[in-house]
Amino acid sequence: MIFTAGIFPFYILAALLSDSAAILTDLLATAFDLTALASCWLVLRLAQNAQAAKYAYGLGKLENLAEMLIAVLQSILAIIAGSQAITRILAPEPVSGAAVGIAVTVGAVVGNAYFSRKAKRLALETRSPVLVAQARVHLISGVGSAAVLAVICIVSAFPSVTWLYYLDPIASFFVIAFMMFNIYAMLSNSVSSLLDQAIDEAGQMRILKVLTSHFHDFDELGDIRTRQLGGKMVVELHLGFDRDWSVEQARQAVARIVKAVKAAFAEAGDEVDVAVVLLPT
Repeated sequence: MIFTAGIFPFYILAALLSDSAAILTDLLATAFDLTALASCWLVLRLAQNAQAAKYAYGLGKLENLAEMLIAVLQSILAIIAGSQAITRILAPEPVSGAAVGIAVTVGAVVGNAYFSRKAKRLALETRSPVLVAQARVHLISGVGSAAVLAVICIVSAFPSVTWLYYLDPIASFFVIAFMMFNIYAMLSNSVSSLLDQAIDEAGQMRILKVLTSHFHDFDELGDIRTRQLGGKMVVELHLGFDRDWSVEQARQAVARIVKAVKAAFAEAGDEVDVAVVLLPT
């Protein structure tokens, strides 16, 4: 967030000094990045200070809501950038005064590449939706800035070639296309998580394999309910036990099953909470 805030004033200066639609689009994309990263920072701060007893499953829903808000903001900026690019397609003009824009985009490409890799690594470790969104923001911003950099360099190097004027709005559309892809990925991920989507088929198979290998630990199998809360998975098993068993025997059987389910998910790098509900006898 600090990195993006630091280059943002230079992007404004670059847009003012040049008449490039691509640089303007990159400025709007950077404005979105700054808003998105500020939202990510706020959510992570809230999650860090949250009371474990009050938010037993963390702040997964808040992370998904933040991701949805980011997608909405990016949609607005994509519309603004698209309008400007269409205007330049209808009336192409040469690009001038792009020296600052070239310097800024070089810094943006290098910085976003570094932070994208870092956020992706942290997202894999923590399985946090907001960190996944942050990694995607940096990746798309870096690719978009690289495209803008290449086009501005070409157009500035050959100002007398009139057909190259179209490359500037085309680069703008390229950045917008990446923004639209990002919007779709964010909305699809956040909506499915907010609706408490069930664990995927691979996760369901892990549960069934554990129950099959521990069939002697229970007498009856009822519902298997699963859901995903942000980056955490929840499994609820409805089991019946031998009515002649003592409470201690049933507790030991539950402990074995819960431990086995958690171990099966841990092997795949997933974290899961497991609850066992006793079926009525």
